Amino acid sequence: MIQKGVIFDISKDLYYVKSDGLEYISKARGIFRKNKFSPMVGDEVNIEIFDDRTAHIVEVFERKNQILRPPVSNVDQAIVVVTLKEPSIEYKVIDRYLMYYEIVNIPVVLCLNKCDLIDEKVCLEFKHNYEKLGYDVILSGFGICFKNRFEVLCDSKISVITGPSGVGKSTILNCLNPNYNIWIGNISNKTKRGKHTTRAATLYEIFKNSFIIDTAGFTSLDITKFIENQSDIRDAFVEFSNDGSCKFSNCMHINEPNCSVKEKLNTDEFLKSRYESYIFYLNEYLKNRRY
Repeated sequence: MIQKGVIFDISKDLYYVKSDGLEYISKARGIFRKNKFSPMVGDEVNIEIFDDRTAHIVEVFERKNQILRPPVSNVDQAIVVVTLKEPSIEYKVIDRYLMYYEIVNIPVVLCLNKCDLIDEKVCLEFKHNYEKLGYDVILSGFGICFKNRFEVLCDSKISVITGPSGVGKSTILNCLNPNYNIWIGNISNKTKRGKHTTRAATLYEIFKNSFIIDTAGFTSLDITKFIENQSDIRDAFVEFSNDGSCKFSNCMHINEPNCSVKEKLNTDEFLKSRYESYIFYLNEYLKNRRY
């Protein structure tokens, strides 16, 4: 019997597929290996079912997108968790996440966690500044996990939750669904590995028909691997993408004359920290490209 499903975990050459409310341990047909194609977590697949536990993957449907670390496909949104205290995350690290997901064209929700540790005014200013750029921002850490807000945001979607180490991703996931710790234990025992790897991720049904992938951070990810040219960086900083108001259509907003972005840097229209991040990552890209 052929049935449609989605890969929710991978261990070596075994693929764990959720289909019609059941879970199957599956192997992929040899044709995939012959064509040097590896199924990924998040892939929608057709499986040929042998019994109530085992199956073969016979078809992988076309992916709408995929991300590099870890390899995950068909992502609807990224929930980026950051903190300004314990740990203090630099704004350029926050902007690195935003830049990456802009380039791979995946919508972002920013979650500022541990807000109870910092001044409310700082939290609200952070929220205002990034909402002004078009990002949805959640403030958490007041002893409330805003479960209803997350449930609406994640409804019928595959979401990745990511962010630097120590920002509280697991705490948020445990709050959203107490079974998260149980799943982590089961996955770790099953695959004999920790919950974070650079090769795979695990899809958790955090709410009904709503899946979240808990991913490791990538503050040291080499941006040259997913950037084709320097204009990709410019356009990833949405407020600096060329809107036609500069003199030159290919203006990079650095030393060009009659640059509208440079003219507005001393106003409240642009955040100075965002421009500093933009220059930092542009220089990083140009430096790495030489080698």
